Amino acid sequence: MAKEIVEKQDTQLAMSGFEGVSVTGFAEVGAEDMSIPFLRILDKGSPQVNKRDGAYVEGAEAGMIYNTVANEVYDGEVGISVMPCYFNRRFIEWKPRESGGGYMGSYLPDDPIVKTTTKNDKNADVLPNGNLLSNTAQHFVLIATADGSFSRALITMSSTQLKKSRRWITQMNSLTAMGKNGPFTLPMMSHLYKLTTVPEQNDMGSWFGWVINKEKQVDLANKFEKHMFDAGIAFSKSVQAGEVEVKEPSAEPASSGVVKDDIPF
Repeated sequence: MAKEIVEKQDTQLAMSGFEGVSVTGFAEVGAEDMSIPFLRILDKGSPQVNKRDGAYVEGAEAGMIYNTVANEVYDGEVGISVMPCYFNRRFIEWKPRESGGGYMGSYLPDDPIVKTTTKNDKNADVLPNGNLLSNTAQHFVLIATADGSFSRALITMSSTQLKKSRRWITQMNSLTAMGKNGPFTLPMMSHLYKLTTVPEQNDMGSWFGWVINKEKQVDLANKFEKHMFDAGIAFSKSVQAGEVEVKEPSAEPASSGVVKDDIPF
């Protein structure tokens, strides 16, 4: 225990040397130069779990949570702690895997293109150009890490996971407190949530899905949690202002083309 305390103090001392440096090197970095990490659940067909694939990540297994920018995985049973900051819904256009696959763009729910789709034999929504359109919930979050830091990320949910998204949004929206002018709805970033993964299956196959549980209310008297809360507010405002550019990974999600609520995507 004493060794751990000394190591932590040494780390804090080393990091303090970076504080207040006037030249950071990021003066000309814009939103178009950065990618927001996606948090994906790996399945048995994900390239990150295939040791013979160039995208393989050491120790990756189906059911783990994958950070697309950090290129690291988190144990799906242990889970991760996140602070939700903003939510929106988009319709994502994908080129079918048999045609090369890939992200083609996204649309607002009221975009006229949404009404141009037809169902194929897998109950997927298909555009006139042959591409697929996926109803997708987007949760912008901060990930709290064990080393006392946090980072931005995006969790997308479609198909079977849309129900999880609706349940999560409903849970967050139901949290209230009594203020000087009466009851009010707490902001998303008022709580931390534990996200883990669990095996799921039906007649069409098996996959891993999200499990979302409320972990704790943010303690604004705690210096780190207050700092994270303030960062969450700033992140929310940035997303709402259109300053956060969502760049989907070029590869199409596993089990693509199947978007029925009771079939894995």
